[in-house]
Order: sequence, then C-alpha cells, then structure tokens
Amino acid sequence: MKGRFDHVQYGAANAGETLQFYRDLAAYFEMQTLMDSPNFMGVGDGNSSFWVGGVADEKKAHVYDRDAAGLNHIGIKVGSAEDVQTFHREFMASHNIAPQFETPRARPDFGPSYYQVMFVDPEGLAIEVFCS
Repeated sequence: MKGRFDHVQYGAANAGETLQFYRDLAAYFEMQTLMDSPNFMGVGDGNSSFWVGGVADEKKAHVYDRDAAGLNHIGIKVGSAEDVQTFHREFMASHNIAPQFETPRARPDFGPSYYQVMFVDPEGLAIEVFCS
C-alpha cells in the first residue's frame, strides 16, 4: 500500500502569538489558508498541510527542546540559496527574529547545494528554511 505524509498538527501553549506567527509565515510563502479561527488554523501548499491550535491550560507546561526526544524541527523548502537569504532579510528582519545555530550558511555535509537558515517560533520549536 502506498501512502504519504499529509499533515502535521501542532499544539500551542500561547495560541494568540503562535497562530499569528504562523499566519504571517504562511502568507509569506503564499500557502493557502485552509481554516482560520481565533484558536485553530490550518495552511497548506497543495501537497501537505500544517495545523496549529491552542491547548488547554493544564497542558501548557511543555517547552520545546530540539535536543530531547520528540519533534526536532520543521523544514520549509525553497528554490535557491538566494531565496533563503531573501527570507532572512525580508521576513526574519521585519519580525525581529534572530537566526539560530550559526545560520544562515551552506551545509555541504547535507549536500553540495544545501543552504539553510534556522530560527525558533514563539513556542521554541525550530524552523528551517532551506534549499538543496
């Protein structure tokens, strides 16, 4: 049986700030809004979708640690190193988002044309914008 990854759903402790962050990020990358409400949203690119929703108060203790067990990061693929640099210059700078993990940079250990910038969302989850 053939299958494919279709969607990821993400629980946010600070839904207001985190949902707005992902609204802005998805708009920058021209993703389609599939659903949007004050406490839940979904965006997609025609192949897969990403959903973010608030969690109940008693479930808000989790803090992301990319070196611990669990989700490490999410990746958004773009067409070129110049696209990565443009994203860094336009989106990250205008949202006061600092790059993390000594990026942006080339990663020849991942492939001859691999280039990335990484940063964290309001919850602490790492996001990578890359080309390969």
